[in-house]
Order: sequence, then structure tokens, then C-alpha cells
Amino acid sequence: MSDDNVKWIDIGEKLVKQMLEKKQEEYGSFRNNAYIIASFIQSTLEVINNKEIKVPLTLIPQLMMILKITRTIDDGTKKSIYKEDTHKDIAGYNNLLKDMLIKNEEEGNNDYYKF
Repeated sequence: MSDDNVKWIDIGEKLVKQMLEKKQEEYGSFRNNAYIIASFIQSTLEVINNKEIKVPLTLIPQLMMILKITRTIDDGTKKSIYKEDTHKDIAGYNNLLKDMLIKNEEEGNNDYYKF
């Protein structure tokens, strides 16, 4: 990897962190929102399946990345599928997932299901 790539990665990481901070001011804590979403999914699936299940909190940023990735699939409509915002969102959700995994590891907490 050339030095230019390393500088770009550093700048890119800083831009993603700035974007996440701005989104948090507007939408609230991602972790808190992820808890709400994971709890909703868990409760719904438990009712449907009539049994207790576990939904990992890490599923939420993973699902959001999949949602954003679907926007990069050519559906044959000839519309431009490249949108800078989509890739910024994917990077942001990836950072949130990475932070969750690192925090859980540092705390020695492998219980990704804890609400």
C-alpha cells in the first residue's frame, strides 16, 4: 500500500467519524436505537415462533449495511446506481459494527444478545 493510500484511509476514517457524530446529534445514540430495533425484532419473532429466541445487537448494523448495499445493484432501469451517500452510510455502519465488536471484546463480553 502506498503512503497516499494510508493518508486517504486516515482522512476517510476521520470523515466517517465526523459523519457519525453529526448523525448521532440528529438521530440519537445508535446503540440505543439498535437496542430498540433488536428488541422489536426479537419480540416479534418470539410471538410468531411461540418460543424464546436471541437476536444479536450486531445484527442491526449488519442489516443496515445490507440495505445500503442493495442500492448498488443494477435493477435494469438504467438509473445511476452510484451515490456517494450510499457508500458513506455503508462505511458508517461498518464503523459502528466494528466499535460494537471491539467494545464487547475489550469488556470480555461475548453476549451480543444483551439488551
